[in-house]
Amino acid sequence: MGAAIKNILIKRIFFLLFLISYISHSQFYHGIEFGVNMNNADFKVNESVDPSSAFGYYLGYIAERELSDNLFVRLGFNFNRREFNAISRRGINTTDEKWGIDAIEIPINLGYYLNWNSRNFQFFVDGGINLGYNSRATIKNDEETIRLDIGSEADINRIAIGANASVGLLIKKRVKFRLNYYNGLSSIVNTEGNTWKNKTFGISINYFLREKEVY
Repeated sequence: MGAAIKNILIKRIFFLLFLISYISHSQFYHGIEFGVNMNNADFKVNESVDPSSAFGYYLGYIAERELSDNLFVRLGFNFNRREFNAISRRGINTTDEKWGIDAIEIPINLGYYLNWNSRNFQFFVDGGINLGYNSRATIKNDEETIRLDIGSEADINRIAIGANASVGLLIKKRVKFRLNYYNGLSSIVNTEGNTWKNKTFGISINYFLREKEVY
């Protein structure tokens, strides 16, 4: 029952995000985002330990609305691929592994422009929460790729919650460069005594379909 409620909740959040953006098209600035990330993790799953960073990517839809001359709200609907390396230790034997997770995420952020009256360049900060829907999880080694089960009674939790913060630059009211940090708040693994919480640095470019108004 708990898993069913979570699935219904995340579907309603997805629907609400698009509904708000559709109804308020004249108020929201719509755009696309593409970025690369470097991910590590607070991690220990059975014999797999010693995580180290690996690269991934993310892309998706964004919508922003100015609340005042300086404040703005930012919504997103992104596909995010995060990976990291680990070592599996079984007795004296060790195996190199790469763990990965694919997720559909909804970041909901509140942001602030530091110099809104500058025409060509505007610095900003923003931060908020990420609601994630895990769709695929894998372990790769030299011999095989193992796909992990996802669900309330499976290896991997379907829902993930995290927090994020960003700094960046808006150029000529249409292009944003963003540096982002994500910290997982809930464990991705569903087994007692194990933990997997991603810690991700990302850099992305955002392109808005129309120029932001200047106040």
